[in-house]
Amino acid sequence: MHDLPRSARLLSGPEFQRVFESRRRHGNAVFRIHFAESTQARLGMAVSRRVSGRAVVRNRIRRQIRETFRLNRPRLARMDYVVLAQPSAAELDRAALRTALEQLWQRFI
Repeated sequence: MHDLPRSARLLSGPEFQRVFESRRRHGNAVFRIHFAESTQARLGMAVSRRVSGRAVVRNRIRRQIRETFRLNRPRLARMDYVVLAQPSAAELDRAALRTALEQLWQRFI
């Protein structure tokens, strides 16, 4: 697994806020992706304690989000994406998380 370059991540509150204010999103039972126009595909994540009280579970979810984004990034539309995990994500294993994410990323290719 390779890390995403800093230029491929949303890093500040105002960047996240701009995406949320765009009011555009796609989702399924496990994840919701908010998106806004950008010059390149960039990723932000929100996996809160509401999803799981256990940090190890939240980190496992974040790793899957990051990895599926990294693999799909060359084909994705130039947008800023903020992926929000729903509480149901905590119950799923790695393969099921990836499947749910891949379904959503396909909408942006």
